[in-house]
Amino acid sequence: MSPPWRWAGAPPLGPEFDWAPVRLQGRGQHLRLLGEVGQAPAPALGTHPAARIRGEHEAYPPGAKLSGDTDLGPQGPLVSVVVVTYEPDARLLADCLQSVVSSDYRPLEVVVVDNGSHRAGVEEEVEAAIQGSSLITLTFSGQLKNLGYAEATNVGVGLSHGELMLLLNPDARLEPDAIRLLVEAATARPQAAGFAPKVLLADPGFVIDSVGVAIHPGSEGSQRGLGQVDAGQYDLEEQVPGLCFAAALIRRQAWQRVGPLDVRYFMFYEDVDWSFRAQVTGETFWTVPQARVFHFHSASTRHLGSGFKTRLIQRNLIWTAVKNLETRAALRVLLRRSAANVRRLRRPQHATASARALIDAWAGLPGMLRSRRQVQGRRRRSDAEFLGGRGEATFFDAESYRPEASVAALMAVLSRLYAVSPEPALERTLLRITSAEATGLGRDKARIAAMVRSGGMEISPALGWLLDQMEQGQA
Repeated sequence: MSPPWRWAGAPPLGPEFDWAPVRLQGRGQHLRLLGEVGQAPAPALGTHPAARIRGEHEAYPPGAKLSGDTDLGPQGPLVSVVVVTYEPDARLLADCLQSVVSSDYRPLEVVVVDNGSHRAGVEEEVEAAIQGSSLITLTFSGQLKNLGYAEATNVGVGLSHGELMLLLNPDARLEPDAIRLLVEAATARPQAAGFAPKVLLADPGFVIDSVGVAIHPGSEGSQRGLGQVDAGQYDLEEQVPGLCFAAALIRRQAWQRVGPLDVRYFMFYEDVDWSFRAQVTGETFWTVPQARVFHFHSASTRHLGSGFKTRLIQRNLIWTAVKNLETRAALRVLLRRSAANVRRLRRPQHATASARALIDAWAGLPGMLRSRRQVQGRRRRSDAEFLGGRGEATFFDAESYRPEASVAALMAVLSRLYAVSPEPALERTLLRITSAEATGLGRDKARIAAMVRSGGMEISPALGWLLDQMEQGQA
């Protein structure tokens, strides 16, 4: 059975995907997307009763034209910006949507799926942020309860129409040229499935949040560059293992080929899992570092307890490994991660979360093994061809939400910067720091900072900020 949102000319998905019928329930309806990742259906375009179109307040009729899409001309393809909200901060949400309105790219479509927020006024805030903009159509879909990020994103994608889809967090803000630069990259690389902008922490504004995602041999995902000051070390366009869904441009055809997000994950690691499944089938992703996005890291999830996050991350990591890794590696990660959670049971602060992660992970194994057969049956690429993450350590304190001002963070910045743009002064500085670390002097952060300042290399404002933090002894 074809997915309800297929359009004329779309390539067949193949027999491995069985798109089950959609069941809609009541006002503010949510979709119960069925268990298997290959069986999770999307809403049929124009039939979701919860969807409201700005100005019309009706669902799209079949074949409806969006404002501005009758003559795209040189403006390019329609881009659907899909935003999932849950108890959103009103100011951050307004900034997010207004940054879409301020984009120098048209035509755009905005689809907002609110995940059962308890506070009133979310729909009105969304409409106010988009009101008066040209060539932007808004679809708002309110849910009765929190479906989780994965399922809500599937709903949003199903309600969208664009050839290209920009998944965007409600606590992220686009630079005016970001969408245009992403679309230009998609035009230049027509075979690539998706594109990762350079995402910077909104505070202080020059520290990297992500430039794509690295997927390590144990299926752990990490945000490339997280916690590093932006000194230009990620300014080359690169092929990367995965996308961070805080901000990512994806082709609709690629989404159809790979399938929707796995709704069993609820939240966390769904982007790693989707990227992994895409890589296994031969899809590729590229960075577009000139396209910049500012992100209030975890602003939407900071209120969640650390135990809740730990449980879902540990559970979903095991599921990602079991489903996607080659057989020996999958078994090795399953046993190693399970043993690690057993050891954490002896620590009071981690005992409950680890126990629930372990129980949930093993309870879900039968379903993951069924999904594994689907994923491995479509394998076109070995894990070794895209797994890695060497040199992609992160330098970010997840408790304080602050970047780490350490010698290791400095070396990561300078080493990659030298690989991108080798300069004699930078080479001498790296040699001096390496020698200092070998003799034990590398423990003195202020001394290392002084070496950099006296090395004759150009100090950017971002790098200067890191050196200031090191000299002040801030971690």
